[in-house]
Amino acid sequence: MQLEFYRDASGNPRARCEGPARAVAGFLESDLQDSPAAAREILDAIDEVESGATASWRRTGNAYTLAVFPEGAVIEDEMNDEAEPYRLSLAEIRGVVEDWLSFLDNGRV
Repeated sequence: MQLEFYRDASGNPRARCEGPARAVAGFLESDLQDSPAAAREILDAIDEVESGATASWRRTGNAYTLAVFPEGAVIEDEMNDEAEPYRLSLAEIRGVVEDWLSFLDNGRV
């Protein structure tokens, strides 16, 4: 998955990706937006699920639902009934959210 992060002319954080992983870019843009706190909440949830402290975790945002399980994560597009859920390993979703947080905090990954 090749994600590109940038800011649009209004200064809003944006993510771009080709293919089925567009769901990840859409999730970052619409549900995490410019919120480091939202990114940290997800990283904390991944830690809790990975450690076994929580069996699973789910968050529905503006347009997507993220579900985290010990075997991985699923992003579901709530605006498009025909979209297939996008599956990631815990390492992948952690890396994506860490990269987004780095972009928000530092302007780069």
